[in-house]
Amino acid sequence: MRELLLNNAFVRLCMRIFKHFDTVPEVITLEHYNFYLISNIAYTCGWATHAIWMGIFFCLGQTTMAWYQFVSIGCHVAAIALNRRGLHQPAMIIGTLEVATHQVLAVYIMGWGAGFQYIIIATSIFPFLQHDGSSFIKTFLVLVNTASYVFIEVYLRHTTPVSALSPLAEDIFNYINIVMSFCFMATWGFFITVATKRTEAVLTQRNKELYEAEKAVEHAEIRRQLEVKERDKEIYRLRNEEIHLRNQMIEEEKKKSETLLLNILPEEIAYELLKDGNTKSRRYDLVTIMFTDFVNFTHITEQMKAEDLVKQMDRFFMTFDSITRKHGIEKIKTIGDAYMCAGGLPVANTTNPIDVVNAAIEILNYIAEDKSQKYRIRIGIHTGPVVAGVVGRHKFQYDIWGDAVNIAARMEQSSEPGRINISGETYELVKDQFNCDTAARSAQKIKESWKCIS
Repeated sequence: MRELLLNNAFVRLCMRIFKHFDTVPEVITLEHYNFYLISNIAYTCGWATHAIWMGIFFCLGQTTMAWYQFVSIGCHVAAIALNRRGLHQPAMIIGTLEVATHQVLAVYIMGWGAGFQYIIIATSIFPFLQHDGSSFIKTFLVLVNTASYVFIEVYLRHTTPVSALSPLAEDIFNYINIVMSFCFMATWGFFITVATKRTEAVLTQRNKELYEAEKAVEHAEIRRQLEVKERDKEIYRLRNEEIHLRNQMIEEEKKKSETLLLNILPEEIAYELLKDGNTKSRRYDLVTIMFTDFVNFTHITEQMKAEDLVKQMDRFFMTFDSITRKHGIEKIKTIGDAYMCAGGLPVANTTNPIDVVNAAIEILNYIAEDKSQKYRIRIGIHTGPVVAGVVGRHKFQYDIWGDAVNIAARMEQSSEPGRINISGETYELVKDQFNCDTAARSAQKIKESWKCIS
């Protein structure tokens, strides 16, 4: 008997419909279960009713209304699909607007006496069956229903229908729509009761499980506290000391990391990297770049031990760092015997051309005063716009890009030993502060030794 029932197409259809309502998708939360169940039955009743109406309208020769049922069925099927994905409000909007539009069209075609307007009243409570969601959308849908019903009462009630029904058919339609309206409300009430009972049962079970879990946690906490009290006080003290020492070590390592990062990157960039985890590249319109390198450095390296050479370069560059830091200039990098720095970043200012020239003069004087007299230096300076930022992920490097960098490098390459070669842009910004010319100067007057290139 069971097999015969399962093989029956109608029985299988009924079972699929029952499973459709009894099985709740995973995306439906407990608080939305009630509305999901109510709206699902409403949309299903909607498309099933429209399918029946379609046959009736075809039989009565109302082809316009019959074909419109296809649109209505599509709207309700779409609403069911959205509803099962947890998109309750979009589904509700489609379903409610379809009902209001459909009933206005039905009254317009078949007349007020057919009673289609009563369906609007039945669906007006539907939006407020959802306990959450947008109040604006709910109010809007109710106002649409109200406006549709008022429009029917005021404009369509006394209007001659497009395709009038016979008095008997009109009465039958009227009674059917009244009964359907009450059936919709009664059905929603029934499913509200069922859904509420199911929800209460689930909540009761969850509360029970939560209560038992809290009791278990409470008992475990009591046992843990007893165990802690029974432990030896000296062990407890040693543990606290160990934690304190570890925290100190962590804090010291953190400070070391921050100090190392501050040594690698400008202060503002380092703090930005520590705070946000990344830095943004910035454009600066007025930056003065300085390049230095030592004359005949390759020849010098051939005559010195590697250790002595490294110590000598370290002493030079440490002094360069002190000079640039004193003038507010940011060291960019060193490449072999070349030293690169820039003024006017990461904090923009307007004094960077003068600051960089002053630093260059001090560097020239420092190298000129070297007792070994083996080292001679060239310096190139240019002022212009650059883009600055941090490159690399494992080994950070603050660097700058732009034509201004290339021009500054060429200024250094074309400079004479013991001289500072500046571009025309830098010259225009510093000419009132320094004596710039193209004449050769003696070593004793190195502070006035300039070569201007425009």
